[in-house]
Amino acid sequence: MQVEGRWKFYQAYMENADLSVWYKNPNIPFKEGLLLFGFVHSWDPHYEGDIIQFYELYPEIFPIIKKCSDESIVTINFTPATSKDIKEIFDKLCYITRKKFGKQKPEFTDTSKLLHGILPDLFVMWDNNIRKALTEDERNGECYSFRFLPNMQKMAKNILDTYIDEKGGDYRSSSKNISSLADGYSISKLLDEYNYLRYTKGKSLSEIINLQI
Repeated sequence: MQVEGRWKFYQAYMENADLSVWYKNPNIPFKEGLLLFGFVHSWDPHYEGDIIQFYELYPEIFPIIKKCSDESIVTINFTPATSKDIKEIFDKLCYITRKKFGKQKPEFTDTSKLLHGILPDLFVMWDNNIRKALTEDERNGECYSFRFLPNMQKMAKNILDTYIDEKGGDYRSSSKNISSLADGYSISKLLDEYNYLRYTKGKSLSEIINLQI
């Protein structure tokens, strides 16, 4: 599953990162932070995120990350409390940016990439084109957690329901089987691949279906 040239950076991150560190202990090895920020910068060289601020913030958001560590975009129950937790960490991560002219510019797209890099089974990445197409809401944590992610869950379950009808199993087993057929990519990453082609690159559904990837 390789829809653009930057997939190699994503692959390198997934192969070299120790994803378990993010929910085991709030004191993250600096190597893992460098890998995470390198992954984000591979998408957006202009990302203004400050890794020092990130490390200072992480112990504060760690309890929520740990709470969500066993969930995926398919299995999580988006209760108001859960969505509020995700909104909180999203909004905080938006502002770990370097000041320009005395102000901090929030980073909405790159925050979704940070979150995906930490819990790739749960968090789906977005950009402005994807957000506008699927939510028509403002760029913020509330939009991401209360509307975008639940929309992604509905999409994932619709796909998996079709697979289960044909092959049997449940959401967890079908997610695992589909992932094994797609270079090991999680369902949340496959959703991102589809959204990128459909809404950022503007390809039609028939073009995506016939695309050789």
